[in-house]
Amino acid sequence: MSEQSWMSTKEASVLLGVSQRTVQNWVDSGKIKSSRTMGGHRRLSREDVKKHLSTVRPLLSGNEEGSVIMASHSDNMLRVLIVEDDYAILRLCELQFSQFNVPHQLFLATNAYQGLMMVGKYQPHIIFTDLNMPHIDGLHMISEIMKMPDMKNTKIIVVTGMETRDIIKLGVMPDGLMVLPKPIPFNTVETILYQQASTLKTTQENIGED
Repeated sequence: MSEQSWMSTKEASVLLGVSQRTVQNWVDSGKIKSSRTMGGHRRLSREDVKKHLSTVRPLLSGNEEGSVIMASHSDNMLRVLIVEDDYAILRLCELQFSQFNVPHQLFLATNAYQGLMMVGKYQPHIIFTDLNMPHIDGLHMISEIMKMPDMKNTKIIVVTGMETRDIIKLGVMPDGLMVLPKPIPFNTVETILYQQASTLKTTQENIGED
């Protein structure tokens, strides 16, 4: 394999605009072909990475079917990510969240690819996610997020209209996840935001005292 025909997972992550861990997961799942050097390092086919980029670029950048809407980044404010492929529900969430009395930043993603990208970039404190989404379902996305060391304190909440028997077909739900039904109970959501904002404030105050 020539020098120009392969690339490292780090180089691929820069090209694809996702975290290196996400690239590694795509390799493990067979979405991108790879080989290993004598030293055991992954090497990815440059042509295969570019093909994958053409597939995921519309999902990562937003298109006519949906968009990513986000506020400016701040370490001192509660960051909330909603991952939902129903554009009407996202717009409803945007309206409802704007009426909450809890200061927060809202990030919206129309699919799990966008969700994973935004998780890596903004490290939200709370994630509300649907399960039944195209390309990557919500359970797979949750599994990837839970592998990220920086996200161990993030609260993940499933919001779904699926029946239990249909959820089981997707896979095993991680223990301890809160599940909210659709239509979304926004009073409950606001309470969750309030609790997480209080926890964040306490944590920041304790850090400031150290």
